[in-house]
Amino acid sequence: MLFRSRGPLIKAESGSELFLRSMLLITVVVLVGVAFWYQIGANLRDINSRGAVWDEANVLTADQRAALREYAAELKEVYGIKLRLQIRTSPVALPDMDSKTLFIGINPQTQQVLVEFPTLLRKALGDDYLYRMQNEHFGPYFQKGQWQQGLADALTRLWLDMGGG
Repeated sequence: MLFRSRGPLIKAESGSELFLRSMLLITVVVLVGVAFWYQIGANLRDINSRGAVWDEANVLTADQRAALREYAAELKEVYGIKLRLQIRTSPVALPDMDSKTLFIGINPQTQQVLVEFPTLLRKALGDDYLYRMQNEHFGPYFQKGQWQQGLADALTRLWLDMGGG
């Protein structure tokens, strides 16, 4: 005989014990599946947000980078907008972008700030909003040496003005 019967996968003395053991086995399989799904989702979210923050000047702390990546992931998840944040030591230049990318470039040494909104966000908030963020918002923070706080405040204000709560 090519195949031999090995007996049932779940052994039990009675029907109710077989049912209970079967339900416990199904529960374990489902819990492992849910844990795997959650872990893969968390890893994918982390991977997707890693490219959002580029700190060439190496002035952000690990906690600040993590918070910015979390913000980028939430922005993508809630509004479908990709964040590209660059902290530069060289002059800030606008990279090639698509219509769903929010770009913020900052050079702390020269106090240069370049902001570009996605098309729909620019229409929703207006050109004046973009102008104020790029040309007026960061000035006081640079004078106090607290441009990181200025960035956090700008992103918070932007979230609230987009309708976030």
